[in-house]
Amino acid sequence: MSVAIKNMDKAILKHLRDWFRKNAADLPWRLSDLDAPRDPYAVWISETMLQQTQVSTVRDYFVRWMKRFPDIETLAAADENEVFRYWQGLGYYSRARNILKTAKIINQQKMDGSRRLLLQDDNKATMPTTRKELEALPGIGAYTAGAILSLAYHQQEAILDGNLVRIFSRLYALDFLPTESKDALKTYWDYAREIADSPKAYIHNEALMELGRTVCKIKNPDCASCPFQKVCRAALENRTAEFPPSKKHIQKDWHGTVLVIESSDHKILAIHGGQKFFKNQFTLPHFESPRNATAGIPAQAETYFNADLVTSVQCIGKFKHNITVHKMECDVLHIQLRSKAPVRNHSAKTAHEIQWIKREEAQEFFANSFCLKALALL
Repeated sequence: MSVAIKNMDKAILKHLRDWFRKNAADLPWRLSDLDAPRDPYAVWISETMLQQTQVSTVRDYFVRWMKRFPDIETLAAADENEVFRYWQGLGYYSRARNILKTAKIINQQKMDGSRRLLLQDDNKATMPTTRKELEALPGIGAYTAGAILSLAYHQQEAILDGNLVRIFSRLYALDFLPTESKDALKTYWDYAREIADSPKAYIHNEALMELGRTVCKIKNPDCASCPFQKVCRAALENRTAEFPPSKKHIQKDWHGTVLVIESSDHKILAIHGGQKFFKNQFTLPHFESPRNATAGIPAQAETYFNADLVTSVQCIGKFKHNITVHKMECDVLHIQLRSKAPVRNHSAKTAHEIQWIKREEAQEFFANSFCLKALALL
């Protein structure tokens, strides 16, 4: 499956750069001077947010995030639930959790001097400057490491994301995906490294990302505007719809029950840990259940309270939600108790951490749209 690499014509790469300088969108994480090195922290945050998320969505999240967490030190001092609130709506919360873990690691290394860090003028720690160090940090893979090294430090490092996979597949008529085998992955990375084998790697990489987002789109690519139109095999053969080949997506239906447990003093139960989809953040209790099985108190619910204390159980509605490959439909049970919330956040029946949140503060407390959809039915 290995495909021979041919040196890309320098004139074509210049055409790519010229196209980008003319067409680069105004983005909050992009400098007006396209040749200036960028803040590695801002590159890290923006590129992580852009994983699995549209640029139009990320814009406002990035601005709000940078206002609240302008540097690694500020972020490292934050607690997980606040970070989740600023991430709310972007999905894939493991990204936010890993961002916080990495910030704490870098900040701690700066303080204890366990690693030689590149320091800013104001003595603030920033991101490592080698791929090995970056990829050792939580949540930073080959693509994000390459983006930081290329866009922030102007190193000749390659990147490979979905946009570049699509471009290379069409450009060289590759009828396989990088996920199919090690050899396939190597082929795509070889093409990416060829593009990056230049002092202008930083602008080549960013130009390709922009090209994939705006021109070489999944459907109806604008080949007439593409700087590669004269050399792209798929375009020349009028076969762009065939590349890249389709990837089969397996979607799983999941039906569950979400519990909104409310004490007599109007506090809502939140649980941390042990939940299928939100194991490491506070969420409403939930579990898989058959459809239309909401009559009475589910046995799983009695983990969190004494059934004798229940004054009412009501199914207040349903909502739909998607998490990774799961297509979810959930019933929401509102369970009201005759007792007040305990002063101490502890349950003898579960080893998981719990908290009782004032009902009027619940919308602010829960940092995922899954819980917010359930609470909206109250």
